[in-house]
Amino acid sequence: MPFSPGNTFIRVRAAIGWRLRGVFGDRRVDSVMIACARRWRPLLRKPLFIGVTGSAGKTTTKELLLGMLGQRGGAVGNDGSYSNIDKIAEALLRLMPWHSYFVTELSGHRSGEMDENLPLVRPSIGIVTIIGDDHASAEYPREAIIREKSKLVAALPPTGTAVLNADDPAVLGMAAVCKAKVITYGISPNADLRAEDVRSVWPERLQMTLLRGGERVALHTRLCGTHWVPAVLGTVCGGLAAGMTLAECAQALASVEPFDGRMQPVTTPGGVTFLRDDFKAPWWALETCFEFMSNARAKRKIVVIGELSDIRSGKGKKYEQTAIRAQEVSDIVVFVGPWAYSALKALRHGHEDALRAFGHVRDASEYINSITRDGDLVLLKGSGKTDHLLRILLARSENIACWRDDCGQNCFCNQCDQRMKPSGAPLLLSPQASADVTPGTESAPSTRIEPGEQVIVGLGNPEARYAGTPHNIGYELVDLLAASLGLSWSTLPEAWIARGELAGQRVCLIKIRLAMNATGAGLKRLSRDMGFDPEQCVLVLDDLALPIGAVKMRQHGGAGGHRGVASILEAFQTDAVRRIKIGVGQAGLSIKQAEYVLTPFDAPSRAAMDAALTTATTRLRDILTHPAVVAAGASPART
Repeated sequence: MPFSPGNTFIRVRAAIGWRLRGVFGDRRVDSVMIACARRWRPLLRKPLFIGVTGSAGKTTTKELLLGMLGQRGGAVGNDGSYSNIDKIAEALLRLMPWHSYFVTELSGHRSGEMDENLPLVRPSIGIVTIIGDDHASAEYPREAIIREKSKLVAALPPTGTAVLNADDPAVLGMAAVCKAKVITYGISPNADLRAEDVRSVWPERLQMTLLRGGERVALHTRLCGTHWVPAVLGTVCGGLAAGMTLAECAQALASVEPFDGRMQPVTTPGGVTFLRDDFKAPWWALETCFEFMSNARAKRKIVVIGELSDIRSGKGKKYEQTAIRAQEVSDIVVFVGPWAYSALKALRHGHEDALRAFGHVRDASEYINSITRDGDLVLLKGSGKTDHLLRILLARSENIACWRDDCGQNCFCNQCDQRMKPSGAPLLLSPQASADVTPGTESAPSTRIEPGEQVIVGLGNPEARYAGTPHNIGYELVDLLAASLGLSWSTLPEAWIARGELAGQRVCLIKIRLAMNATGAGLKRLSRDMGFDPEQCVLVLDDLALPIGAVKMRQHGGAGGHRGVASILEAFQTDAVRRIKIGVGQAGLSIKQAEYVLTPFDAPSRAAMDAALTTATTRLRDILTHPAVVAAGASPART
């Protein structure tokens, strides 16, 4: 950074701010900073103040404006997408009298938020991008979001300019509350600024023809995807409102590169191009990415999807629908995260390798980086604050140390120094990590599982200290079955096995001798050795979501937060595994759930579980003797 009075001030301010926060705490420092910004703002006469709001595209619009206007004079804006009042105040305090522009996002995440931000910024240009369902809820419905964001337009002075998206009726309707001049943009023929000849087919970037009255100007951007057209047009209108010509806007925008985590292409030394769209992943906005991938030209197209946001209900079904659509536009689809296994319902017969699901980013990273090759185009679509998919890309050239799925860091991994060294919290265990189990006699039947034989897998932890706990109720049921049938247990390195006959059916009872989250790896190895498929398996497990003593059967589905089930679905890459779930949930627990499931039952709970084990045994007999009826969701008739 070259020397200047402004740069010196910024360095001193950052150093002082860091020390003050350590002494006084964030809240007090933020209060003082906001108060200082309120006093500083009236002294700033030269800079032109621009506010940007909307449900999507506002960060890109803001960054494009900073890149475009910054070529005409000094421009300052809020960092990233941080648009709370303390972050706006922090940005405003970086603004010097010699700067020409201040551009900031103005959030409307909650009712009344604009009332805090607008008096501080006092913009003369306001840009509204689009109204979506982000942050909508029963307490804050879409209509309230529209009212909140329209406050920016209503607050503009008569000498100012409102820039409105003509393609969004909710945004266009804000002109009714505006005292300032209004400029509209969009594809609509009635828009003041329009775009024609829009195209963006990878590896080409977004380009279009800008039309304003009788003026036509070609624009070639560095952006990827036609869904950025509203952001580009809004930016150009912002430039026009600031006194630039259409040709000047086009020339300045041509050199602005894509921004971190927003359809940002990164090509690796091996010739694999990652398209980073990992800042956020609202479900309603996925189609724009899928359209881009559908039209893209590449040897192979791979889509990686992490945590989806803005899903109010039916999350599992939404993941399944997303998987169906993603397979239509790509060669390989990979889902990552706790809901990833719900996508496995969309598996297509004969194309099982085209859809994969992983619970943890590290496992997905190992798989993706093992299959990618020169010429592949890989879309990373996730929520940066939640799943940190960027580690998949970074792992190609770095030894990533932090693979936590719950780090809580609100930044991209390339900005976090913890990625190269272990954090204070324990890292995730390897799925292949086994428990510390004292081995028994290593002898077992050498015969393979028969085609019609049913494999009943009781889930639990093998150590004796976990006996009689909620997490070991699956072990208990198969132990009771073995005792009632007079079967003895044989010991393999990864499991205890007992084979016999139940309800006229050959059965193989299994207890995996590995830690719960490694159950899938052990069962997968056993399936290869003994020759059975996941469709032959019936899992017996505890379920915190069911009240204690309740019993429920499922033919397929996600893991429901159960790490043992998650490891099995991941190992076999299918959700078509039958299961009997025994409720262990209790309301008003005084201890954490993770501690509760590893604590022995008290006397009343023990009685409820004994009754539940009897019910579960009956349900298991139903599965074996009336499989078609059970699969249809009905209960077999009993005499």
